Amino acid sequence: MGIELRIGEIVVPVELNGSAAARALAARLPEALSMSVSSVGCCGQLPFSLPHASADVHPGWSDGDLNYKPEGDWLALFFDDERNSVRYGGQVTVGHAVGPLDALHSLSGTRDVRIELSK
Repeated sequence: MGIELRIGEIVVPVELNGSAAARALAARLPEALSMSVSSVGCCGQLPFSLPHASADVHPGWSDGDLNYKPEGDWLALFFDDERNSVRYGGQVTVGHAVGPLDALHSLSGTRDVRIELSK
């Protein structure tokens, strides 16, 4: 199942992976979040929790991953630094971006993000 993250004029298509967390996220869309942009990704706190299996929790990410962090209900789209990401535990991957992420490198600050099902 596909979703889109709309960050201003930038649209990032993401293919969800079918996990319990991914299905629950899709069922709650559309959703608007305030996300902070860092040098590695865009991260914002969901106003709800997502179900997940303990076996789905892992450290780190691959560039392009859309991850949920149960501790705090954080959702993040990562676009850089996968080589050093293993130091960040408690990640549940719910999907992966489809296409280039270069435009995200130019963002900074806090952004309003709309997450919706792909049309």
